[in-house]
Parts: sequence; C-alpha cells; structure tokens
Amino acid sequence: MASIKDLKKRIGTVKNTQQTTKAMKMVSTAKLRRAQEAVRAHRPYAKEIQTLIEIAAGTPAGSLFQSPLIRRAGDGAPDATKGTALLVVVTSDRGLCGGFNGNAIRAAQRWMESNRSRFERVEVGCVGKRGYDFFRGRGRTIGYHFPEFGGKVTFGVAKRLTQDLISAFESGKYSEIYFLYNEFKNAGVQAPVAERFLPVEPSIGSGGATSVELIKPDPVGVLELLLKKSFTAQAYRVLLESQAGEHGARMTAMSNATDNAGEMIRLLTLEYNKQRQAGITKELLEIIAGSESQKTA
Repeated sequence: MASIKDLKKRIGTVKNTQQTTKAMKMVSTAKLRRAQEAVRAHRPYAKEIQTLIEIAAGTPAGSLFQSPLIRRAGDGAPDATKGTALLVVVTSDRGLCGGFNGNAIRAAQRWMESNRSRFERVEVGCVGKRGYDFFRGRGRTIGYHFPEFGGKVTFGVAKRLTQDLISAFESGKYSEIYFLYNEFKNAGVQAPVAERFLPVEPSIGSGGATSVELIKPDPVGVLELLLKKSFTAQAYRVLLESQAGEHGARMTAMSNATDNAGEMIRLLTLEYNKQRQAGITKELLEIIAGSESQKTA
C-alpha cells in the first residue's frame, strides 16, 4: 500500500498531466475548427472537377486527348492482374491521437492482402512519419515516402506530392496508384478509405450532348487544363481530410485522457483521505490509551 507521501506525490503528477492534456485538447479543438472549414470548402470542388474529368474523357471529343493518365477501353480490365500497384498510406507525423494511425495502417494491410492477386506486386508508400516508421520497422519495402510537411497542409504541398506520383506513374514504375487515408466524418469518427488516384477511368455511358458541351470550344485544351488541376485537387482533398481527422482524433483522445486523469485524481484523493483519517484515528487512540494508562498508574 502506498504511503500518504507517495499518494500526495502521485496526485500532483496526475494533476500536471491533466493540465497538459487539457491544453492539448484546446489546441486541437482550435485546429480542428480551421481544418473542418478547409475540408468543407474544398470537398465539393475536388469532387466536381473529378467527375467532370471522368465524363469529359469518356466523350468522343475527349478521346482525342491521348494521355497515359487516362485508362481507355481496351487497356485492360480494372481487376486484371498487371504491373505494380502503389498504395500511399496517409498518417500523421505525431502520435497521441487515439486509433487514428492504427486504423489507417490496419486498413492498408487488409487492402494489400485482398488486392495482392490483382497485381504482380503491391508496394506501400507513406505520407506521414507514423506510417513510414511502422512499415519500415517491419521490413516492408517503402516504394515512396513523402517526408514530413510541418503538420500544415497547403496547396503547394499537395502539388509536390502530385508531381512525384505522376512522375512515378508516367515512368512505368506503377500501373495504378491508390491513396488510403482517414476520411473525416466528425470529431469522433474518421473512416479509412482507399481511392484510386491514377489512372483516371472515363465515365462511360454518361457522355451525352451535355457532356460534350462541357468541353467546348477546345476539348483537348480544356481536358489538359482539367487534368493538371484535378490531380492536385484530389491530393489536396485527401491531405485535408486526413489533417481534419487527425485533429479530431487528437481532440477526442486528449478529452478522454483529461477525464481519465480526473477520475484517477478522485480515486487517489479518496485513498489519501482514508489513510490520512486512519492516521489521525490511530494517533487519537494512542493518546487516549496513554491517558488511561496514567490514570491507572
């Protein structure tokens, strides 16, 4: 049983920890608010430009534009065994965010296992230090690693990431590239999602007159411009989703840690008071016993 002195010391230590977790929760809450706004502002744009690319590439006019970034009919079925796939796993650079990184890593392992038969080889790529440390520590070959970017997502960061991945794809190193990241739902929920990044598959059967009108007057020029913007927009959205999810997970984790510290302080204080009261009672009994012994002497 811990002494009163030890209990008092432990209470002080836990209180200091609680102050730290409470401060981290407040910081994450402020960051989450900004990250939420960024995700909500960019999400519609990224999804619309991606849809527009798929529709435009599927029209007769769009087929005039030949790009290795677009997979045409006859290039092989999506589930055919071919080439090397790269799965880019997006995690955080720092910990203390609950199951945020663990969920993404486990989802990545499941994806690689279930898609292994579709490709000659599946390599893992990493954005974020936690995923990189995990896979490297287990002897996994890292096909691509995007170094830390300071914890703040910018369009410039997304552009550099996009350029790296497009270069690797165009060189023939990879036949398909996927992102696996935590999609932001709310502060307490982040769901791992795997999405194909390259190549683009044209939307067949949706290229009516309306779709053709979307890419006039210069179909090739418009499609070239859309392609350049589309991939960076998608990468930026993925990084924003992951960033918001990280802040939400960290806020929730620090909130739980603060509550747990409060409960521990309560229990330790209760034990401290019990032992203190027992000590006082023991002293009183000793005084009374001494007084009685003097009376009988």
